[in-house]
Amino acid sequence: MIGPADEETPGVEAMETGAKRTGAMLAAARAAAGIELADIAKETRVPLRHLRALENDDHEAMPALPYAIGFVKAFARAVGLDPEAIATQFRAETSKVAHVPTPVTLEPLDERRLPSSWLVAASLAAVVLVVAALSAWGAGWFDPAVPAATEAVAVAPAPDSAAPAAAAAPALPDDTSATAAAPMGTEVTPAADPAASAPVLPAAPLAASGSVVLTAKEDVWIKVYDRATRTSARTGILKAGESYTVPGDQPGLQLWTGKAGALIVTVAGKQIPPLGGPVQTVRDVSLLPADLVARASATPNPGAVM
Repeated sequence: MIGPADEETPGVEAMETGAKRTGAMLAAARAAAGIELADIAKETRVPLRHLRALENDDHEAMPALPYAIGFVKAFARAVGLDPEAIATQFRAETSKVAHVPTPVTLEPLDERRLPSSWLVAASLAAVVLVVAALSAWGAGWFDPAVPAATEAVAVAPAPDSAAPAAAAAPALPDDTSATAAAPMGTEVTPAADPAASAPVLPAAPLAASGSVVLTAKEDVWIKVYDRATRTSARTGILKAGESYTVPGDQPGLQLWTGKAGALIVTVAGKQIPPLGGPVQTVRDVSLLPADLVARASATPNPGAVM
């Protein structure tokens, strides 16, 4: 640690503050104390080039005024001079000035640069229409309607005037003999096919119990979870053609997917109608067999039941 200059050193106390410039005063005090600039740089941590600039009164090589004032005070302390007096003289000598921030002028915006009110309204209306169209498409409103299955009705054979004649004729082994034996000019009605005339029975009702299987028609993201316990049984992509059997020992499982129409859902081996449109998002759909059957009954789709 370099101590202050010896008070008895000749020349130091004889200096008059206004007789010399700051650099000359600092240089004379350092020379009188016998201290090298490198030693002052190590003690004060001021760069050596800035100490040289101070001694040479090269103020242009110094940094901004607040830093320069700090370097002057550190130099003055190291050589035993009054730092405040030296700093005051340096301020009077230097042409450096403190940085004054430029005030920000808050000018009002030019109204001609702002969009007109009708343009803003038209943009908002366009955004609303696009959002509504995407929502309708996701809900499956634009999907082609599934035609209702036509129920076959068993039609009884109409009475024919030739029936008594046919009844009077003896039983023949086949239709060819019956035609040959019929009198000339008599219309012969071929025997009705029992299988064709049998009434079509309605499809068997869906069972409210059994295994629930999800099969992907295309790659689709699914999440099977229990909302009460906040646990997940399956989360991820179900590949096209891949099936997932819902665990039967977890009755509280629900489904979340962004492509409801891409899933084939079967209950006890029988397919139920789709849960939604091709890209419709469904959430919190109960996977209990009874709930799925009730959902299928509420949205009938005969063509989807196998």
